[in-house]
Amino acid sequence: MLERQKIDELILESLMRVDGLVEAKPLRDVDRERIIELEQEAEAKSLMGLGKVINAGIFQVLECDWVYVALTNMDFDWRGEPNLLLKKGEEVVGEEVTDEEVISELSGKKNVWFMHKNFVVYRDRISFPRDIMEKICHFEIPGHSPDWCDANREELDFDCIVYGSPSVPGDMFLKNTYFGGTDDKGFGTVLIGVKL
Repeated sequence: MLERQKIDELILESLMRVDGLVEAKPLRDVDRERIIELEQEAEAKSLMGLGKVINAGIFQVLECDWVYVALTNMDFDWRGEPNLLLKKGEEVVGEEVTDEEVISELSGKKNVWFMHKNFVVYRDRISFPRDIMEKICHFEIPGHSPDWCDANREELDFDCIVYGSPSVPGDMFLKNTYFGGTDDKGFGTVLIGVKL
């Protein structure tokens, strides 16, 4: 088994090859608890009065053996995966859609309603807006599983890598704690978890 410092070096070296990741550092264990607190506080508040938002991606990342915080710029590729879901129990009843072809295709369907330009609600899966107002549904920020770090996969032998986007308070905490309080437009943070 590699020692912590060597694991950090290999992972950080791989992360710095990812377009849109400007800087990355290991998340200090002491900051895990603060991130959880911030995400729970954000969860307790509502999104435009439309219901609870659960940041499942961040909680998934924080369950990993190794966690890193990275500063992103506008070149960071979200790979077209939805960054926001609407769920009724475990069923996805709405989601963010960024692919213009998919948006065009969905626009012609009767069972689809666009909450805004990039967020679709599937009418046949939900009683809208009742299910949202009665808190039967919730919004979820999912984690994503990219193919990063492949260059060092043999040496690291990791099971999975996942990243998540922190809430606004979490983002501000990470920028202040790890990146000198940068507030440049277009910069954000992600937490990246690796299970070895």
